[in-house]
Amino acid sequence: MTKSHLLVGAAAFAVAISVSQPAFAQDTAAECVDANSNGICDSDETSAEADSGIVVTGSRIRRDSFNSPSPITVLTRDDSTVAGFNSTSEVLQSTSVTAGARQIDNTFTGFITGGGPGANTLSLRSLGPARTLILLNGRRLAPSGTSGSVASADLNVLPNAIVERIEILKDGASSIYGSDAISGVVNIITDRKVKGLTLDGGVSIPEVGQGTTRRLAVIGGYNSDRFHISGSFEIYDRDILRFDAHDYLRCQTEYVASAPGQPFGSGDYIDARTGKPKCYPTGFTGVDGVTVNTIGTSAIAGAAGGPGNPALGTFNRFRFNPAAGGSVPGWEGVNGGGSSGLGNRDTINDKYFNRSLVSPTTNYSGYLEGALQLHALGDAEIYFDGLFTRRESTQPTFFQAIIDYWRGSPLIPAELQFSNIGATDQSGGRAVGVRVFSSRNYRGRQRVDYTRFGGGIRGNLPFKDWTYDLYFGTSYNKGQYFFQQLVTSRMIQAMDVVSDGAGGYVCRDASNGCVAAPALTGAVVNGDIPQSYLDFVAPEVGGTTKFWETTVSGQVSGSLFTLPGGDVGIALGAEYRRQKIDDQPPIEQQTGQLYSFSTAGITQGKDAVKEVFGEIDLPLLADRPFFNVLSLNGSVRYTDYDSYGDGWTYKLGAVWSPLPALSFRGTYGTSYRAPALSEQFQSPTAGFLSNTVDPCYQYGNRDPSTTIYKNCQAAGLPSNYGDGNAGSPLGQNVRVLTTGGAGSGIKAETSKSWTVGTVIQPPLPASVGKFELAVDYFNIEVNNGVAQFGGGNIISSCYNDPQFAAGTNGGELCSLVTREAATGTNPYRATVTNAFINIATNKVRGLDFNLRYVVPIGETTLRLNASATRYLEQASNINPNDPLDDDNGEIYYPKWTGDLDVTYDIGKVSFYYGLNWVGKMDSFAAVGEDRNDSIYQFATPNYFTHSASIRWKLEKFTLTAGVKNFTDKEPPQISAYVFNRLGNSPLYSGYDFVGRTYFMNFTAKVF
Repeated sequence: MTKSHLLVGAAAFAVAISVSQPAFAQDTAAECVDANSNGICDSDETSAEADSGIVVTGSRIRRDSFNSPSPITVLTRDDSTVAGFNSTSEVLQSTSVTAGARQIDNTFTGFITGGGPGANTLSLRSLGPARTLILLNGRRLAPSGTSGSVASADLNVLPNAIVERIEILKDGASSIYGSDAISGVVNIITDRKVKGLTLDGGVSIPEVGQGTTRRLAVIGGYNSDRFHISGSFEIYDRDILRFDAHDYLRCQTEYVASAPGQPFGSGDYIDARTGKPKCYPTGFTGVDGVTVNTIGTSAIAGAAGGPGNPALGTFNRFRFNPAAGGSVPGWEGVNGGGSSGLGNRDTINDKYFNRSLVSPTTNYSGYLEGALQLHALGDAEIYFDGLFTRRESTQPTFFQAIIDYWRGSPLIPAELQFSNIGATDQSGGRAVGVRVFSSRNYRGRQRVDYTRFGGGIRGNLPFKDWTYDLYFGTSYNKGQYFFQQLVTSRMIQAMDVVSDGAGGYVCRDASNGCVAAPALTGAVVNGDIPQSYLDFVAPEVGGTTKFWETTVSGQVSGSLFTLPGGDVGIALGAEYRRQKIDDQPPIEQQTGQLYSFSTAGITQGKDAVKEVFGEIDLPLLADRPFFNVLSLNGSVRYTDYDSYGDGWTYKLGAVWSPLPALSFRGTYGTSYRAPALSEQFQSPTAGFLSNTVDPCYQYGNRDPSTTIYKNCQAAGLPSNYGDGNAGSPLGQNVRVLTTGGAGSGIKAETSKSWTVGTVIQPPLPASVGKFELAVDYFNIEVNNGVAQFGGGNIISSCYNDPQFAAGTNGGELCSLVTREAATGTNPYRATVTNAFINIATNKVRGLDFNLRYVVPIGETTLRLNASATRYLEQASNINPNDPLDDDNGEIYYPKWTGDLDVTYDIGKVSFYYGLNWVGKMDSFAAVGEDRNDSIYQFATPNYFTHSASIRWKLEKFTLTAGVKNFTDKEPPQISAYVFNRLGNSPLYSGYDFVGRTYFMNFTAKVF
């Protein structure tokens, strides 16, 4: 599905969201009769729906039209096809759906993300994927992915070719659906009336020649009076798009001006060897470069300097140069120049650009659903659906390879035998002579199998129009994840070498296939490391994540009595849901054997919930003066979790249409999100922060009257802690244990939301066309948000607390901080437990605009759909004692986003144009800079991309061809120091990092 199509649907949203009169969710071509204006061809609706109405996302009561008080966007598959989308995931992460909210997509290689590498998630209203509920045919989609952080649905598991439409409710709905429906609900609805056999496929080819995407699907179905079955099998395959695909990614710089008012980039550090800005320099916060092609030694005088510092001098960092003389022949010193004396060092080589910008994946998906009419038990129907998917994803990337050569090792050349830099964390207690900063490529990979099966029975009850629905469903995720990481014990084993008698070296301990470390040469330093050695010291290690969810539910619905506006509808039901997680990280990671890598324990836990719910719809008036429609809607849910207890949620809604052309609607309600199993039961994972994060580091240099000085002294730390003087205790890194919150009494998040809006549909002559405009205000506030305060924030808040020295230990946060004794292995080291707790607040407010205009032009039709979102507030905090920090309009949080779709139909040919817009963003104030007197760039301009396509639709064959981002618009650039960047561009999913892309889609009816 495509985002432009999203737009078409979004515009239709104006109608679909509806009010009094049925609203058109999607304009339909001549061959599609849509008498009830629900956005679905009447011929595609089941007889049951035709007879008893439809169920709209956000309600459990059948209605005869889309007259929901909540705004609903309806997107159809045709819309996505003409816009060039290749998967449901691409549709849902497009600006049309997300309204600019930042998404976790395939550009996040190397970052720790929920669901593990390769997972794609959806966040509505910038409130996070855990607060967006994903449904498939009205049933909850269970979390999927890898690692102990699995908490949200992975969009990769969704079917594509058999999807009929997507309904998006951007409003809280926990009283209807339960946990997670805080920012909204997305319901993917498949085609249940497939007849015959159809082939569906497509290809997208970026102009850069990388990242090609291919898909092929078979869709089939059979229908009779009593029985129907439909299904699909599809393959989606995407090639890697590497960092070398775009010039703007090949050279990340500081991107600063030499003085205010000068061009950005003019102040970047210049590489003495090239005379151009240094690419990926080290020593600058927010720049991704690391030292490579370099060795570290003890300092030595009389060595030859490198470019920018050619004189003989004292150096302890060298780069291979056979022409260099001095005291270390063949090696040139690279200490001098640049920030922190790092400017002359190599920071990239060709291996750096072998990492993925967009990671490759191959997804397999099979979907099957069916139903059988029993003609018994109240004209009951037995129904089922099943989904199986497999994701095989990889993330090729780059890693700095550090190899410590022991002092006196025969692997060290004669000119470097002078060096002694002492023991390191890689040497097993032995003194190290030379540390090599080389480079290597490695990959992470995942194979995630997701299975879901459900079924039940539904039918009529023996009174009036009441129906029942009983359902049982289960899902299972098995995610296997693998990565290549240095194992400390193997590096020690490989460095302990003896002569092989033939001029080479072998491991002293040759067990387990040991491969000796290579001799230290310029080639090794420059990244030419024998693969056999890397395979031994950095083997592929793997873990497994399993996640189970089981659901049992039952519901009855019908009408109670009749009001002047129609029948009073009611739905009552109950649900039981159980979840379980079991994440087993690699044993090497569990036991701390991975070099310079965090440890991770086993994450295991389970939870269950029992719920009852009810909804009522009151059509008070209809077809009266000033009351064309007046209706009220209410819902309530009681929830009881095994983990934290019980609670209530509710929602109220109203629709008033004084005239057929004008409607007003509004909702107010509460929602909740139960803590995910990963947030409750995540096993402690150890990591480290710099010693400078410890407030007591060098606290003796502070004024003795300060709170920190007093608190550090009260904690028993000597005033010379970390001051670097002889005999002073060494300043230790801060150890951080990240863990789940079950032990700290974590509870559910709660939220309040309200919306109010209007829909205008003026009656116009048929020759003028149809015009619809919807404007909706939304306001969502999340309290008791589940979050981690962060190791740095915890220890800082603790030692800045005036109550610390008074004997109260600084309150709850200080209970999360402990210190090693003075006589310990790491004297005075602080350990911080960073657990999930209920501490955060989030608030988002704004306006949604949706416009749709359809006009006949002779025998042709012009359709225009436009949508825009204006955020008024996007605020949050983690510390409840702090005011809300409003990010609205800052980088990652645009105030404005929008879309425009224009479609022109001429017979069997359709022409499409799509525009996506991300508004300008400005973070100068947030980072404390005056943009008029700054050398930094922390603002981005309005960003527009354009797409176009042509579709030929014949009786049994449809072909669509087009181009996305046909102007090849590149993402804007910002300065280093603050934000995550790809090259110099913000890591933001609203920008196109692929570039101009040509696409072709086809559908062929076989029979």
